[in-house]
Order: sequence, then C-alpha cells, then structure tokens
Amino acid sequence: MKLHLQKIEVIEYYDLPYRYNQTVVRVLAQTPTTLFIYWDISDVDRANFVKQYGEDFFNNTKPVLVIHNNTMHYSFEIEIDDFANSWYLHVNDANCEYTVELGRRPKYYNSEKHVNIQNDYLYVTSSNVIEAPNDHVLFDRNIKNVYFKDVKTNIVTAILHLFHFFVILEEFIIYMIYKVTLIKIVGLIATIGNWI
Repeated sequence: MKLHLQKIEVIEYYDLPYRYNQTVVRVLAQTPTTLFIYWDISDVDRANFVKQYGEDFFNNTKPVLVIHNNTMHYSFEIEIDDFANSWYLHVNDANCEYTVELGRRPKYYNSEKHVNIQNDYLYVTSSNVIEAPNDHVLFDRNIKNVYFKDVKTNIVTAILHLFHFFVILEEFIIYMIYKVTLIKIVGLIATIGNWI
C-alpha cells in the first residue's frame, strides 16, 4: 500500500530588511534581566554628521549606548561596534524602567582626539521606555476570577475559580501534545511512503 501525500508549499516568504534607514534606538525586554536593543542612524543623519564634523567623523568616533535605569536612578555606558545594529544586554535589576540613549564619543590616538565634540559626547537619539518584568512570581490571594479574551471575537470570559483555569490549561496541553504527535506520525507515514 503506497500513500500519496501532497507536498506542502510555502505560499509567501518575506525577508526582514537589514535596516529601515531611520535614526532610531529601541529597547525590548527579553527576560527580567536581559534587554534586546537595536539601533540605526539614517543616511540623511549620517551625511549631516559628516557635513558638520568632517569626512572622517565615523572613523574618529565610536558608538556608545547609555543605559538609564529610571527606577533605581543610575546610568551606565557600553561601547558598541559600528558593524552591529543590535545587542543583548544583561542588567542587574528586574522590575525597573529603562531607557537607552545612542551617542558617539571621540576616539583618542596617542592621547589626541581628531574630532571636536562638545563634552566629548554627541547625542544621537533616545529609545522608548521599557519596564523590565519581575523576576519572581507574584501571588495575589485576593484573585477570584481569571479572564480570557478571544482576540478574534473580543469576547471576554471569566472563570470563577483558579482550579478551572488549570483544567483548561491541562486540556490545552493534552491537545497540543496530540497535535504535535499527529504531525510527527503524518511525517513518518510520508517518509515511509516515499521509501515504498
């Protein structure tokens, strides 16, 4: 018995662009103590910096990220690479509000700098504000309902007891295991069918 299964074709595929040609820095919380930061300087702003500070501006300066912990009221600076446009950054404090500033500092050659920037720092742009999540589970003993929102229908459903939530969660996990197992079985049958 030979099984004939149709090959699944990918209808659409999109590559994300390497850059969007905007002067921007954005910060996202990956975990409570890891931030993902990406940045870029537009071609127009690059040309303006070269016009204002000279042809070798980007060779004579280095990019830096200034991380501001707005909750604990401290900042620190990280020297980054001109060839990078994103960075994963470990921070010590969870449950804090962070902003990131992109700037440039002059490089020194034999104790001499070759670009004149006021206060040895040139501000480029600032990020959005992000609140890093807690690094521990919060228990609220007063919780009586768990709410679910169906994003397709906008219907909000309340489950009166946390016990019901875990029953639904258990059913969902069983369903996902069944679905994954079924996909593996179909793949195995397709492979065996190709051998026959």
